[in-house]
Amino acid sequence: MNQIGKNRLSQRELNGYRQWLAELEEEMSDTPGLSQQLDGDLTLYFSPECPIGRQVYTSFSDEELLEPLVETMEGRNGSPRPERLLCVYRWYLEKRFGSLHHACWRARGRSRQKAAEGMWPADWPERVDMEPFLERCASRGLILDGDDRAGLGTYCAMVRRTGQPPSRTDLPEEVSRLFERAGCTWQTGLELLGIPALSKSVRRHMRRYWAGAAEKNQA
Repeated sequence: MNQIGKNRLSQRELNGYRQWLAELEEEMSDTPGLSQQLDGDLTLYFSPECPIGRQVYTSFSDEELLEPLVETMEGRNGSPRPERLLCVYRWYLEKRFGSLHHACWRARGRSRQKAAEGMWPADWPERVDMEPFLERCASRGLILDGDDRAGLGTYCAMVRRTGQPPSRTDLPEEVSRLFERAGCTWQTGLELLGIPALSKSVRRHMRRYWAGAAEKNQA
């Protein structure tokens, strides 16, 4: 590795330090103390307050830093466990997000984003379909008339065309009433139609995620 100093690291050197961190993380099962501190000069290499460590730290995006913390969560609604992380990642999380508490809050949000990414890939509009909702209505003895079906079909066609999931306030009143008659919340109703029902913050993330996927497909 490069000697400790103020020289700017090359991308190859940065990759080497990041690989070193990954190897230290793997060693934690045999050396639990690495979750608390590093030995000797390792702190000088990886502390964000030191010349090399500062460059390693800044090479991580927010999502890359949150990923190890998200992985400590047990299930979608679990709590982040920063004490399970290599100490270096805790240093970086505290510096990036101001505190471990705030980093844990961001990790919960990132967990919701990842769940949405898995549930709603970029081609979700192709699968918008009112049939599952109609089956729900039939199971409850609710028969929709022609106008209700036509309105629901028009709404599904509009969402397929725009590829944009609605917020609660964007939902047309007639569709909202249909959901109520079928005993559905607005989230359940939309998901039966194959439309994402997302919070404002996750919806904003997913729009960027879908746009990125579309750019990759066009490349």
